[in-house]
Amino acid sequence: MEIDPVEILRKKGLKVTPQRLAVLKLLSKGGHYSGEQIFEELKKNEPSISLSTVYNALEALETAGIINSFEANGITWYEMRRNPHVNVICEDKNAIIDVDINLEEIIQQLKNKGINVINLSVVAYADCSKIENK
Repeated sequence: MEIDPVEILRKKGLKVTPQRLAVLKLLSKGGHYSGEQIFEELKKNEPSISLSTVYNALEALETAGIINSFEANGITWYEMRRNPHVNVICEDKNAIIDVDINLEEIIQQLKNKGINVINLSVVAYADCSKIENK
């Protein structure tokens, strides 16, 4: 599904800036990126972009609920926001994969305690050596 980054930013009430568009376009390709990886990738086409500008764009996009972040191995990773899922850190393959699992029971248990879940981030550290082609 093709996304229109300009429309996404406008719907969330964010100013459309070249930096936010660039970050959003990169993350919309899928996958998980650290802030530094995003910076290095964007710098290829925009050499004057700064790391702080990238992090400011990431903060605005996350605050608006467009992207997610999670911590793993001391690094903050960013991805497009989607339904709650498990981010699996494959320690043997130096990779992160998304696994769709119904997390409704966890969300419901929290709701029963009066907690309104806005976003759920689950990270699993795993040996993924038995997964083919990952």
